[in-house]
Amino acid sequence: MKKLGLSLLSIIVALGITGCGSSMYNYKVEPTPIKQESSKYVIKDISLKLSHGTGRNLENKTFKNEDELKKSFVSFLNKELKEQSLIGDNKSFQISINMNYTRTYNYGGNALNKPEFFYTVKVYNLENTLLADFTIPKSTTKYGTFKDIAVNAEISIFKWDAEDEPQDIALISKTLIKELSQLGN
Repeated sequence: MKKLGLSLLSIIVALGITGCGSSMYNYKVEPTPIKQESSKYVIKDISLKLSHGTGRNLENKTFKNEDELKKSFVSFLNKELKEQSLIGDNKSFQISINMNYTRTYNYGGNALNKPEFFYTVKVYNLENTLLADFTIPKSTTKYGTFKDIAVNAEISIFKWDAEDEPQDIALISKTLIKELSQLGN
């Protein structure tokens, strides 16, 4: 029984460590003027690199190209900033985003698996001084339990496609803005 308790404790500690490793905030100006969950932001620029996993069907033109995907990200990011009351104006902090997005295909190239992505976010003041940055390592989308089961079921029967990809983009945007909201003191 004692071994079981020790093993269970080890698992809980290991899960706690992996859960905390998603991003690391680097502050370039101390004390930081950024206030957690209340600072306001505008998108200064976004650099998006679209890569394609194996199995791409070049004949399938239903998927967004890199420019269209970038516009979609900007739209979802601004929507999420607004929903979390973090959207600013020309006197707000500016964010610069460098996003790498890999579209992964299911067999035949007409349906998708979950995408892979990683990004770096930099926050600047009005004088263009870098205040802070953070990076999300290579990740994939993870919805809430029941939604994730439904998405995985669609993926398994080759039904998760170009019409569904905006849901992945929205989730990535929501995650990015949530991470941004935790920046600061």
